Order: sequence, then C-alpha cells, then structure tokens
Amino acid sequence: MANNTPSPNPTLHAVLRPPTSNVPRSTAAGNSDLIKMLHPITLLSALTSTRTTLKPSIVGGTEVSITDYPYQIALLNGGACTCGGSIISPNHIVTAAHCVRSARDPSHISIRAGSSFHNTGGEIVNVSAIAVHPAYSAGMVDNDIAVLTLGQALEFKPGIEPIALPASGSTALAAGEEVVVSGWGTETETGSLSRVLRAVAVAVTTMAECRAAHGEKYITESMFCAGVAGGGKDACYGDSGGPVVGGGVLVGVVSWGKGCARPGYPGVYASAAYLRDFIAAVAGV
Repeated sequence: MANNTPSPNPTLHAVLRPPTSNVPRSTAAGNSDLIKMLHPITLLSALTSTRTTLKPSIVGGTEVSITDYPYQIALLNGGACTCGGSIISPNHIVTAAHCVRSARDPSHISIRAGSSFHNTGGEIVNVSAIAVHPAYSAGMVDNDIAVLTLGQALEFKPGIEPIALPASGSTALAAGEEVVVSGWGTETETGSLSRVLRAVAVAVTTMAECRAAHGEKYITESMFCAGVAGGGKDACYGDSGGPVVGGGVLVGVVSWGKGCARPGYPGVYASAAYLRDFIAAVAGV
C-alpha cells in the first residue's frame, strides 16, 4: 500500500456530505450542519477541523435480505436514515459515536429493525438513552462507539436478531481476514442512499498498511482498516455506525475513510474488541 500523505480532513461515513474529501460515513438528514460534514451520511457538527469523512452507501457490494443480516438496523434522526447500527440485546444498539454525539435529545432518535429497506417496513422503536464512549474524540474520531438504549425491548424473530460481541480478551484481527460490511449507504461518493440493504466483503489490513495510507498519528489502537488493494469495495456515506462482521461476531463499526473505495485508502473501522468493555458495561452483555 502506498505511503500516501494523509488528508487533513478525513471523511466520516454518515449521511452528511463533508466539505472535504476525508470525512466520517453517515447521512444526517435532520441537521444541515452535520449533513455538510459527515461521510455523506453521518451527522457530525463542528467537524470542519477534523481529517475524516463520514461514510455513505456500500460500494462494490450486492443487495441482501435483512433475514441474512438480522442484526442490522437503520438509525433514524427525525425519521430519516442517517447511519446504521447493530442489535446486541433486546434493549441495546451499537453504533458510531459520531452518528449521535450531537443528539441532545434521545427522543429525536429512533431505529428501524427487521426491514431490508431503510425507509419502510419492519418496526420503529424510539431510543431512550445514548451513551457515547467517554474517551471519544471528534477531532481524531477515536473511540468512535456509542450504545443506544431502546425505549421498548425488541422481540427477536426472523429479521430481528442480535449479533454477538467479541469474547472478552479478544486480540486484534489478523491481516487478510475477511469481514463483511453492510448498510444503506451510497454506492458512490456523490450518490444517494441505497433503498435496499447492501453488503460487501473486504479484507483486514495490517496496522502498518493502515497507518501508511491514512497517517501514523491518525490511526489509533481503537481502529483497524479493511478494504481491497485496488479499491472498488468499501463502506460509504450513510453506512456509518453499521456492522462489520467476521466469524459471526461483531468485530467493528463503520467509522471513517478517505472518500469511498479509493485505491490505496482502506476504510477505517472502530474495533469492537478494543472497545468491548465499554459496550458490555453499558449494555450488560
């Protein structure tokens, strides 16, 4: 992987479109400021000085059914899908901190579970509490994890089921290990959200490759990278907070990247193993 000079502004993968090419990956729709900065699909306010780009829809993947990804949920802000998330218990969802850090009132946030579509079907459940990792850094997008408590417990059934967390004491993922990322994010850096759930398989890189691509100081122990050498497969705007699964376990959460699916720039994910203690403490799992 080339030793590229990192962009001063990464891209979060929420549904907001950042002013720079490097931002988180979410799709904020209820907050104009957030939508401007997050990976075309992540709501992040006050992110103009950061290096990341929130991410949109899955790039290079295929349409899938919620029955095969029953832990996937759509995170709704004001009724619009801005990020993804994962069911880990009847009452708890794991997502990216940058997807919810600006949500002052949990009542504005809800989830859609049990549907292959982000805007119809399934069940909508309100969020009653939001716990953001105490060491979360918006500037570094470090410890990018949050746990949502639902106002009403989910009833597990086909299409609505939990995903297991890594075992306590789990080590870092092995380079070359295949993981699957899913979400409703955009399929290109300038596209719209996918109506149907999509998934793509990518390979974990070494930390050395990850740091060479994005910059030594920007990749911390709470992160890992995954992608394909020639680009073309990645999470994108709107996928932020969504699941990264390996071996039937939630190994990560979509966080940020430089654009989407660009050669030499693997996606950056929050490590569920590294952040497990926080998740378990909040959710009691």
